[in-house]
Amino acid sequence: MDHHRALCPSRLVCLSLVLCGFRAFGQQSLPEAPAPALVQHPSSQSAVIINGRPYKHPTHKEQLRDYLRDSYGLPAFGRSTVRAVFAQGTQKPAQWGQDWPGFGQRFGSSVAITAINGNVRYGMETVLREDMRYIACHGCSARRKVENALLAEVTARHDSDGRRFFTVTPVISDFAGPLIASGSWYPRRDPVEGLVASRTVFATRIGAHLFTEFILERRHKDPEIAD
Repeated sequence: MDHHRALCPSRLVCLSLVLCGFRAFGQQSLPEAPAPALVQHPSSQSAVIINGRPYKHPTHKEQLRDYLRDSYGLPAFGRSTVRAVFAQGTQKPAQWGQDWPGFGQRFGSSVAITAINGNVRYGMETVLREDMRYIACHGCSARRKVENALLAEVTARHDSDGRRFFTVTPVISDFAGPLIASGSWYPRRDPVEGLVASRTVFATRIGAHLFTEFILERRHKDPEIAD
């Protein structure tokens, strides 16, 4: 019994030496893993790329600038003109006639509808913290460009990663102008006429997106992105 007790300290010393040896061997054999490198776009602090371009959620100032351009700028003027010409050709409303004064009424009505739609859209995207900007698909195939143009009227981007979510903001805003117009200054106070007129709002917005995709963005000559 005394013999075993005498060996206990020796065993403890040996065990300590063995553990220290393993620890030293482990420190020499397993170097520290390198920290993962963050892949960054040359012109962006983050690696989030949307449709071939770095994405950053817009500030309030950027949203205001986009709202003014979309509601009162050149894109708004183009959409309003196309809708006025279409209404002139289809004689809607018929009470305004087919002369120049009639076209002036239709054009003024289209401009007012565009402004109402833009105000409703800006108010909703501000409250819901949505990004309603149209981001063209750079270097995409024709199919992806068409998909991008169509999805823009039923989706919005919420998070900093730029992911799309379905939203009612475009639908409500595009219906708002024609419905208010049909109940305010149209010759006939008929809400059905406003619902019918909403089709041209959707059509001109999607047409403007397609014009951006296939005409305006061709000048960038981006490398093609695989589907």
